[in-house]
Amino acid sequence: VKHTEAVDVCDPDAVRAAVERSRTHAKIAHVVHCAGVLRVGPAEEMSPEDYRLMMEVNYLGSVHMTLATLGDLRHASEQGGASTLLLVCSVSGLRGFPLLAGYCASKFAVLGFGQALRSELKGTGVDLRVLCPPPGDTPMVQSLDELPAVYTLSRLFSAEEIVRKALKGLRGTGWLMFTDFNSKAMRWADRLLPSVVDGIVNRASRARD
Repeated sequence: VKHTEAVDVCDPDAVRAAVERSRTHAKIAHVVHCAGVLRVGPAEEMSPEDYRLMMEVNYLGSVHMTLATLGDLRHASEQGGASTLLLVCSVSGLRGFPLLAGYCASKFAVLGFGQALRSELKGTGVDLRVLCPPPGDTPMVQSLDELPAVYTLSRLFSAEEIVRKALKGLRGTGWLMFTDFNSKAMRWADRLLPSVVDGIVNRASRARD
């Protein structure tokens, strides 16, 4: 069954209504939330409106979609089927990067929300995962006048690559999912040797300057 809804994820009532309409076409057992916006610039020069927009779309959008569909996902698991909630975060949700302060903050929020909710859902059968892909070669990134220097540390991955790796990752058991080795290595290096990662990030920024 193919059914499409266009909805503002910042509006919880609109999200709930869209889910209710979708429910009449097919049961909801698997949900992927990947709506996001990106604004780039020095932290002190970003407008309050840009900070608010990223938090409302990237973080609260994830919350609104989760709250609207969680009942369906619980029901699907209670009926003996599989149910999945996949929240799309970013490597920018793992540590802060220059010129991406607002975006990182919104993605940190998604990661924290997902981790906390996963614990709350333990035993319900709802499989909550958080995906942290690297920078993607997507319209959101393509529309930037200039890429932040940190983007030089990774090639841009196509949406198709990220989706393919995400689907493969869902066959595993880890709640925090990566689509490439460098992102996973950065995660562990930042936890074990944060000063090393700081140096790499700072050198990339200086090289761009």
